[in-house]
Amino acid sequence: MFIDRAEFLTAEPLDRLISFYNETLQFPIVDEGLSGRVTFQAGYSRLTFVSVESAENDPYYHFAFNIPSNKLDEAKAWISRHVQLGVEAGEDVSYSALWNSHSVYFADPAGNILELIARHTMDNEVDRPFDAKQDVLNISEIGLPAHHVRSAVDALEALGIPTYKTRDDSFNPIGDDEGLFIIRTVGGRWHFTNKTAESFPILADIRGLGELHLYESGQQLVIEQN
Repeated sequence: MFIDRAEFLTAEPLDRLISFYNETLQFPIVDEGLSGRVTFQAGYSRLTFVSVESAENDPYYHFAFNIPSNKLDEAKAWISRHVQLGVEAGEDVSYSALWNSHSVYFADPAGNILELIARHTMDNEVDRPFDAKQDVLNISEIGLPAHHVRSAVDALEALGIPTYKTRDDSFNPIGDDEGLFIIRTVGGRWHFTNKTAESFPILADIRGLGELHLYESGQQLVIEQN
């Protein structure tokens, strides 16, 4: 599943996000309009933030970026010079035997939970030092909290997106190594953080499916496809 673009809401001033994503993560700005939005290039994917007014529960999301399968250690050394890494059980690297992957977690100024993930199932090794401008390959995961995980998964599978690895009623990824939606129960804790999963509107442009507008209404996932 190729995630060509993801669009998230934010109550954080856009200048702080521009500083973080453009200057720290080195994502080029491809569109900085006057309509309260900014878009960055992250590998072949585009990452857009749309400004909204601050509220009692400001929007935040979880999303991940694929990096070359042999570059986790170097990527960790690079990102840890700029941000504090998430820690779980005393470890700052997450290893999944089921997924055959290593990853690190960190936050942006808006409280979004970011992840750099090296999937050892992918043939994307590089024989040079890690370079953020080249080696952040794409948006590879979008967290999609739902009150009813099974029905959300069923709705996305009906579009042709398959479950990844395992089916589960509280945490169910769908897609493939290239791109995933991470469907998890609203109120559950995001891995390597102390933040709970909350549902906020998402736009995801999926290659072959078009734009999917995803949001919850009446505790059910709504999918509007353009």
